[in-house]
Amino acid sequence: MKKSCTLAFVLAWVLWTRTQGPTTDGWMGASGFQNQEKCLANMKEKLDLYRQFRDAKFTGNAVTFTENKTTMFFYCLPDSEDPRRKPTKRPGGTGELQEPPSK
Repeated sequence: MKKSCTLAFVLAWVLWTRTQGPTTDGWMGASGFQNQEKCLANMKEKLDLYRQFRDAKFTGNAVTFTENKTTMFFYCLPDSEDPRRKPTKRPGGTGELQEPPSK
């Protein structure tokens, strides 16, 4: 008698934050989201948190603080993708990773 074995493919999602400003340019990843929807919900929560700041300007998946000229970009990506390596296109509303214009 043959037994079939099914492999479950578990894909975790990472919420990446890129912070760019006059004195900083760095990436931070928060992993552990079970699916893209949960990652995007967490991104929305973070963006909503920054709405309380008067100098916060929002564009898509980014918030810019005009007083200190710092921008935070948020991206939800599968854990197999690392935006620090190369620009990546993601379907489904996660946006396209693009390098901001040079100053």
